[in-house]
Amino acid sequence: MQHRLKKLLHQMKLSPEHIQAGKVGKWLGKHGVNPDLWSFHRGSVARAMVAGLLPATSPFLGLHHILAIFLAVVMRANVPVAVVVQTVNNPLTIPIYYTMAYHVGEVMLGRPAKYENRIGEKIQKLDETEGIRAKLRMLAGELAMVAVPLMLGCTVIGVVVSIAGYGLIYAIWPDEPGEKREGG
Repeated sequence: MQHRLKKLLHQMKLSPEHIQAGKVGKWLGKHGVNPDLWSFHRGSVARAMVAGLLPATSPFLGLHHILAIFLAVVMRANVPVAVVVQTVNNPLTIPIYYTMAYHVGEVMLGRPAKYENRIGEKIQKLDETEGIRAKLRMLAGELAMVAVPLMLGCTVIGVVVSIAGYGLIYAIWPDEPGEKREGG
């Protein structure tokens, strides 16, 4: 199976040779050809789960791929798996996930989430506010009220999901020949 995956990556021009020859290869340098970044061994794939799930749960939309690749290189994890795994948080799941992360953050901060729908009042207050600076200050205050619990919730969920993904790979992936068992 590992041979078929490598062949598929080569056909899609995602093999180490193709990447090393391109702009990304120049940026990664010698790290781009590290065999761990392209091997489909249990340890490399388990680390790729962490490298992909942590950015997938972050609120930094648009940076998920970059963060996944960076973490995969730093952790010596499988880069293609990390990039694929981070797509778990896609446009269909983002509204549900971020709402859940916000509420987890509120609970972690000791502020149980209130389901208040005062958007109409806030828009009217914003319209009545004079001056662009006052409007920006008001918007910044509203953003800060949401950003802190969202960041905290995303971080907590990201760590839990990443640990679960790492453990799942070790639980379902059979031992590889020559691999030493820990503790025994």
